[in-house]
Amino acid sequence: MTEIIEPNPLLVEYFNKVQYLKSSVKVDLDKFDSDGEWQYVESNIERNIFLLKRLEEAGLLPSEVNACDCGVGFGTVLYDLYLQSKEFNNRQFTFTGIEKCDEYVNSLKSELLSYWDNNLNLIHDDIMSYDYSNTNFIWFFTPFKISNKLMSFFDKIITEIPVGGFIFGLDQYRVMEYGSPELIEKFNELEFNHIDDLIFYRKTK
Repeated sequence: MTEIIEPNPLLVEYFNKVQYLKSSVKVDLDKFDSDGEWQYVESNIERNIFLLKRLEEAGLLPSEVNACDCGVGFGTVLYDLYLQSKEFNNRQFTFTGIEKCDEYVNSLKSELLSYWDNNLNLIHDDIMSYDYSNTNFIWFFTPFKISNKLMSFFDKIITEIPVGGFIFGLDQYRVMEYGSPELIEKFNELEFNHIDDLIFYRKTK
């Protein structure tokens, strides 16, 4: 018998607001193209159902989780994780979203920030400018169209994330196809993990 899981009503409300913003907020797509970047693409949040709980059950959830969404856009995925974190009394969580697009940042601040209860550290900057050395849970969804920019980003986060940290969003095919020998070596040192069909990597050394 299939169990029907009802999503958190706050997540549904947030998600619906984001759908409106996605259709109403005008961004400069030519600027995204010229910078070799993707505009906000919302990953499938159904894959993240009980993600933190499933990580805990697998013995993979650290006692302190410093989560960062690189290219947070309107923040749907990170907000889902924030709501999930409220179920834990034995863990500490911080949530950081990095976004350089003015329109996304302004919309998040004006329309969505109140949902966060002052628990979102929103950084208006480029994801290549941030220091990830204190971040042990990194989430992103293909921020760059251009392979050399994507490889530079992969190299940066693999290098800077601390040992034990998780990276969600690495593309093994792209690394092997376009990565430098040095990047491929770093990638191969990561520990492959998956929760159902959600693939992620853990830095072990």
